[in-house]
Amino acid sequence: MSLSSPMLKVKKGTKEKHQNSSAQAFVPDSDNEIFIKAKSEMERLEQILVEELSKHFSLQVDLRVYEDILVKLDDGSEKRMNILGRVSLKNAHMVMINFSDNPAAIKNAKLAIQKSALNVNPQHEGVVLYMPVPRMTRERREKLAESAKLSIYNDYKTALNAVYVKGDKTSTKTSKSIDVAQSIRNNLLALKKVMETKGLAHVETKQKSLLSEVA
Repeated sequence: MSLSSPMLKVKKGTKEKHQNSSAQAFVPDSDNEIFIKAKSEMERLEQILVEELSKHFSLQVDLRVYEDILVKLDDGSEKRMNILGRVSLKNAHMVMINFSDNPAAIKNAKLAIQKSALNVNPQHEGVVLYMPVPRMTRERREKLAESAKLSIYNDYKTALNAVYVKGDKTSTKTSKSIDVAQSIRNNLLALKKVMETKGLAHVETKQKSLLSEVA
C-alpha cells in the first residue's frame, strides 16, 4: 500500500466492508506541508512499531526490551532503564538489573517493569532486580500475542492520533478558509486510518508467526 500521495480514495463500486482495506490509495493532487509532515511522522511511528514488535516477539533473550523500558521517577521525569541501571543476564534463565549507581530508582523501575508488556514479576534483592526469563510455552506465546495488541499497538494508535490532532490544530489556525481546513482534516484522518490498518497488519503477522511455532 502506497502512502506517497496525499489523499485517500475508495474506488467507485467498492463495498463498505472493503473501505478500510489495503485497496485504498492516495490521490496525488496535493503538496500540503501539514499533511506531508504528518505523513512523515506517522511513517516514523510505523517503523518504531515494527522494531518494538520484533523485540517483543523475539524467542531469544533480548536485553533491549528491558533496557528500553521507560521509568517514571518521583520528580515526574522519565528515563530509560539502561540509564538508571546495568541490565545483564545472570544466566540463561534470569535477567538482572543492578541499580548500585541509582538505588533510589529501584521502586520506580520495578513498577515500570510490572506495568510493561513483559508479563514478568521482578524480585528485589538489595540494589538488584531479578526477573526470570519465561519459558516459551503455548500459554506464554498467547500472552505475548495478546499483550502486543493491548499494549504496543494501542500505544501506536495513541501516537498516531497525537500526530493527527497536532496537524489538525495547525491547519485550523493557518488555513485560509474553513473548506481548506476541513479538506486537510479529512486527509489527515484518512491517513491515520490507513496507518492504523498497516500497524494492525504488522501485529497480526507477528502473532500468526509466533502462534504457529510448536511450543
